[in-house]
Amino acid sequence: MLIWSILLWYARMFVSGFLCILIGFIGIAVLDRITVGIKEFKVIRQDAEATALFVGGFLTFIGIVIHGTALNPIFLSQAILVGAYLDFQRLLVVLGSVFVSLVFGWIFYLIFAKIAPKGIDLDNISESPRAVGIFIFCYEIYMGLVIHSSLAIPL
Repeated sequence: MLIWSILLWYARMFVSGFLCILIGFIGIAVLDRITVGIKEFKVIRQDAEATALFVGGFLTFIGIVIHGTALNPIFLSQAILVGAYLDFQRLLVVLGSVFVSLVFGWIFYLIFAKIAPKGIDLDNISESPRAVGIFIFCYEIYMGLVIHSSLAIPL
């Protein structure tokens, strides 16, 4: 019976991780739309280093998310039953956290785009594929930490 409990735990972690990774990937796609002056996916396709940074950031994102889902999965079932269910409250916390993080990211982008403190123009990132790769890499870690923290919140 122990093997079934372990397999169930892995199944719960897999389904929860898959949902969170899907949410994160949608967040990355939204980032591409929000940052109108930076065309992330168009730029990173042109450079191997930028692509490697994107993939490395996504792997880091997945690792952070899997850690969070291992601690507190969205997909729940206490026994091996056909009627396993989703913890909708936890799913809403994850979705809400990602939404808030996107709003903060958009506000940050708008502020830097408008006031350009000390002459810093975020749209200059598009001039270097490596810079875009680093930007996406950091954003993926940011998104992973947001999702991880929303999974760690006690409900």
